[in-house]
Amino acid sequence: MSRKEIVLLVSRAFALLLISWAFVEVTYLPERLFALSHHLSQSSVLVANDYWSRYYSIITLFLVLRMLALFVAAALFWSCGPRVEALFSPQQENREASG
Repeated sequence: MSRKEIVLLVSRAFALLLISWAFVEVTYLPERLFALSHHLSQSSVLVANDYWSRYYSIITLFLVLRMLALFVAAALFWSCGPRVEALFSPQQENREASG
């Protein structure tokens, strides 16, 4: 097995780990949306900044951002471009200079 094939295998395995992690985050989304909708429906006109509504808005927003970041990172590692290859396998010149 060549070094390039090993790097591709490790990169895709890491991408699968990131995809699994992102799908675990997806399972939290219904709970967060339900809690957010509950607190938004309970908000009063007299209270401009309801703590719990803002709290669940922030939590939901960061959950969605985290899921998107994980899916984007998984796509980058799955394609295994030159930057990912350089990350997992340093150039041959660097090895000879340091060794």
